[in-house]
Amino acid sequence: MKKATGFLLTWALIVFALAAAICGVAGNGNLLTREMFRHAPPETTGLPEREYAGVGRMTAGYLAGQEETFQYSFSDGEGNTYLCFRSYEADHMADCRQLIRLAGTVRWIAGGLAMILAGMAVVFRKRLKDFTKGMSRGLTAAGAVFSLLLIWGLLDFDGLFTTFHRIAFTNDGWLLDPRTDLLIRLMPASFFVSLGIRVLLAVAVMMLLIFVTVAAIRAAEKRTEQRGA
Repeated sequence: MKKATGFLLTWALIVFALAAAICGVAGNGNLLTREMFRHAPPETTGLPEREYAGVGRMTAGYLAGQEETFQYSFSDGEGNTYLCFRSYEADHMADCRQLIRLAGTVRWIAGGLAMILAGMAVVFRKRLKDFTKGMSRGLTAAGAVFSLLLIWGLLDFDGLFTTFHRIAFTNDGWLLDPRTDLLIRLMPASFFVSLGIRVLLAVAVMMLLIFVTVAAIRAAEKRTEQRGA
């Protein structure tokens, strides 16, 4: 029982870190602006440089639930007004916002579960050795899963990208045309790779913290056993 609790605690912490990182990235307008400009400069998108910040803030606000409509307009020097996104692009972003909301819910559930399980570890600290064994097994399993995903991404990123979208979305709204749709021009594959790396780094930091915590607990137990001997 204690091993299973430790295993679940590790996964709860990792899922919390993953969901929190996704929400943090999606709601960071400055980050989205910077990455859009870096991976999709004006000469490839047709969007004036001065409008990137506005699009980035609008996108982050929409995904975070602070903006009601996914749309951005701007005017040129002659007084002409341009709408950036078509209705089906906005529909796809509505699907994306639902995923971000789901990530937000998962974040709080995983965080609450982690607190409960950690509390159980304190209550049953006399069996902490079994608890840390379970955490180690959870860490090993998580490492294997993320390593397989990383290898898949390195060998066939397009395949991983397509599979994720087919699982995450119930329609083909994500199949946009860069010749006609600004959204896909602003967010090419390299844009998602860069943001994905940030999310994975957050997960890696959490896994490292779990590893250090388990190692510290085991070292403390060993010292206690040596003093008792």
